Amino acid sequence: MDEITAPPRSAIRPSTFRPARHSSANFEIPLVDYVIGLVVNVPQLELYTHVSKDLEAWIERIKELYEEAEEEAAKITPELFREFMAAEQDGRTALLHQLKLIKVNTHGQAKSEWYDWKLQWVGQLHQEAERGFKALESDAKVLEGVTRQAREVLPQLRDEYQQIMRELEEEQKLVEEIENSDQDYLNELKATLAEQSAELEAFRVDVDESNAKLQRLREKSDEINSQKQETTSEIASLQRFIHVQKSSTRFEVYRLKDELEAMQDLHKWRITKVHSDLLEVIYTSTYRVSIPCAKHQPLLEAVKIEPVESSMTSTKHSFPALNALMLRTAQQLVSTLGEGCNVRKIVEFLGDYWSSCSQLLLQLKLMALKYPVSVKIAPSEPSNSAGFTAIASVMIPKVKAKALISFTLDTKTISRWPLSVGSVQCDVTVAYGPIQRDPILKAVLDRLGQANPGNNHACLLEACTEAMDQIS
Repeated sequence: MDEITAPPRSAIRPSTFRPARHSSANFEIPLVDYVIGLVVNVPQLELYTHVSKDLEAWIERIKELYEEAEEEAAKITPELFREFMAAEQDGRTALLHQLKLIKVNTHGQAKSEWYDWKLQWVGQLHQEAERGFKALESDAKVLEGVTRQAREVLPQLRDEYQQIMRELEEEQKLVEEIENSDQDYLNELKATLAEQSAELEAFRVDVDESNAKLQRLREKSDEINSQKQETTSEIASLQRFIHVQKSSTRFEVYRLKDELEAMQDLHKWRITKVHSDLLEVIYTSTYRVSIPCAKHQPLLEAVKIEPVESSMTSTKHSFPALNALMLRTAQQLVSTLGEGCNVRKIVEFLGDYWSSCSQLLLQLKLMALKYPVSVKIAPSEPSNSAGFTAIASVMIPKVKAKALISFTLDTKTISRWPLSVGSVQCDVTVAYGPIQRDPILKAVLDRLGQANPGNNHACLLEACTEAMDQIS
């Protein structure tokens, strides 16, 4: 209401709300009063009406908020306050008395807790004081020992002090005598001492130079001795070479050549090239192995294995797919030998590998003499090692049936034959006829279970034969 700019009711003229009372009945209201009422009073009345309606709405809203606040206050008011407000005068007096008793009790408990804490604190102070007193007692005992030692040493130190003081007095007397003596003679002695010091310094310089020369001579002597040893070793090697040149004969050369050829035939290896960065050998005139080297260490990734062309054209292979597989497997196995592998280990490994392959091919050839044998190369995958499966077609004329007996060998089995004869995987497939698979597979597995590295000749052929006998 204070912000309303309309003039108060007292400022409004009475003529604006009601006409003035006139004695004459024929009095007419002037037109200016109508204009004033329309222009000034009507807007004020409309504003007053709107403001009064807003105030009434705010009053109703405040009443509702007040009721809600009372309800919320009643909900959160403690039970004790509600009881106090609901009780009569006597009940309020009793509640005040109880509250005073509770207050006194609480104060007493607080004082008791404070006294307990103070007692505990005093006890801790007593403990700290006892520990400090014990530490002081131990320090006092240590000080007593130090004092006792000091008292024992003190007379000796006093005697030494008196002796030092006497020596000091004597030296002071000598100094006084020297000062009182001839200064020219003293200056001459000082000059002589300075010259002697200079000569000593020159002698020290000469000694250092002599030591440096001696060190250089020793180093040169060691160098000459090392050169002498090298020269002596070279002379000895040349003398041995000259001795060999003088004492060797053509017969000895041929004998050594025949012995070399015999050793190569025995080990099935023949050396064709020997260089500082390349070694080339041939195995049984069939495979050529080239081993590049760097600082006398073989480079496994660059080792190259390839068949000899003359052996491929002159020899007819029963299983050409197996030859390609074994050649590829040999290349892969050499690249996985690892660091620290030398040329000797590579040659020995390849010799053992091809020996295993030749024995395994002999097994397949013996089996192919009686049964048709087909070879299926397994795909090489990162998770599985490459290998092959040999499938023998066994015919049973009596019952007019045919069975396919397969032997699966992986890379590890191929490279370690016949030590890995027990790891051969077998399977039997019935092509046609009234025969059962399980008896045939059992007969094959029983025969392979009897084979061992010392007794494995024609074990695959015998396994097929026993399976055929089991059916017939």
